[in-house]
Amino acid sequence: MFEKELGIIGIGKIGSALVKRFVCTDTVKNDSIIIYDIDETRSKDVSEELNVEIATDNLELVKRSRCILIAVIPQVINKILSEISAVISEGQVIISIAAGVSFEHIFKFINKPIGLIRIMTNTPAIIGAAATAIASNEFVNEKELNFAKKLFKSVGFVVELDEIHLDAVTGLSGSGPAYIFIIIEALADGGVKMGLPRDISQKLAAHTVMGSAKLLLETGKHPGELKDMVATPGGTTITAIHEIESAKLRATLIRAVEAATLKSKTLNTSRTS
Repeated sequence: MFEKELGIIGIGKIGSALVKRFVCTDTVKNDSIIIYDIDETRSKDVSEELNVEIATDNLELVKRSRCILIAVIPQVINKILSEISAVISEGQVIISIAAGVSFEHIFKFINKPIGLIRIMTNTPAIIGAAATAIASNEFVNEKELNFAKKLFKSVGFVVELDEIHLDAVTGLSGSGPAYIFIIIEALADGGVKMGLPRDISQKLAAHTVMGSAKLLLETGKHPGELKDMVATPGGTTITAIHEIESAKLRATLIRAVEAATLKSKTLNTSRTS
């Protein structure tokens, strides 16, 4: 019935990163993908690089695609949903990566019993190292859900959750790379303060974060246990940990996740149709 397996609306930083991963990992064949972005240059660049077709507009893309991935910022999704509502049909699936845009909100525009899948991923998708959460509504069948999982497994780790948890995922892993970049930058600054060259200090900080995360994931140990492995009695690490705790870094990070989660909730409640 549909010519294309996947249509992608929005070819910005995340949208272009996703389509590149889908094609380069052979998750979806390039001739089964069609794309559209209001910025013609973006669409053209991705089309030429990956040999994927460009739609003339969002309506054409929806008419020809079995699954529609909406990869735009929350501030413009109302316009897109209004535009495509007349042409989308039962049997199609919408996958949205727009933060804070609930199923209930989408149904204000798409008043049909169609499958909806919400995705919260993050910027490491660019290098295939994303952390992604997936939630689906009651109209999504197993085959469709597995297709969405396959798409996002090509860009990293995937976990399935109920929609109610997606705001917390936004606060934790959606915004999380920014928190980690601040930590890496601060660690590197500390190294520079102590005399290390900037480039070396930054690489040491980044590899320390990456290696620590890998150690936690591969051993399955609690982070507190791994921390204690480093902190020998009367040593340098426990002295540094005392400074970290005195500065309330732990509490600050918890509050950061909480604040971003609450902001994600307001994105949906404050959005008008």
